[in-house]
Amino acid sequence: MAKTKEITTSAKIENKFITFLGTYKKLLIIIAVALVVAMLGLWAGISIADKRANTLQLEIDNLQQTYSEWMFMEDKATTEAQSMKESLLADLSQLASKNNKSYPVLKATYLLGLIAFEEGEYTQSLESFLKVAERGKQTYLGSLALFNAGVSSELLNDSVQAIEYYQQLYDYYGSEAAEAPKALFSLARLHESNNNMELAKAVLQQLADEFPASEYAKLAQSRLVVLQ
Repeated sequence: MAKTKEITTSAKIENKFITFLGTYKKLLIIIAVALVVAMLGLWAGISIADKRANTLQLEIDNLQQTYSEWMFMEDKATTEAQSMKESLLADLSQLASKNNKSYPVLKATYLLGLIAFEEGEYTQSLESFLKVAERGKQTYLGSLALFNAGVSSELLNDSVQAIEYYQQLYDYYGSEAAEAPKALFSLARLHESNNNMELAKAVLQQLADEFPASEYAKLAQSRLVVLQ
């Protein structure tokens, strides 16, 4: 009896399911098609995004190669060198103008800063480096850009801003940045030039303690001996 009742219940459930499928067949088909279309759209979107990313990466790799070739030219005043620079600047500017924080865009902006720096256009190089520092936080380009912003500021005779950028580099990236020891040494040097001797010695000691294996730590120790 119990077995018959179980079969009857099962049959009822099956009938209800068949009835449900018959009633909502069209709706279920529409939902299934929509899901398939959505999955295809997602796959296509990912494929397009990957293709664009690869294209941008290839573009910045080629521009980096062109930049290196231009940098190693002995005479940058030749027609060939000037033509190469103008073409390079145009291509880098176009890539840097894209409104995203991808590596190729950041690197293009950074290279624009390096070219301006090489040409002695420190205001322009500072502008480019600050853009990279802001958009490229927590990346190696971000710390590099902050250090170069400090150097550009020094060459613009703005030691106050230079100190700020070197300090920002250390405060934000700490020992994770390869530029940290160099930034601390630059900080100490600027404090000393501003006659803040105690602060200069404190930074030098910090450098010697935190980065004992760095070449800048050895310079710091030598400088501390002189300042004692």
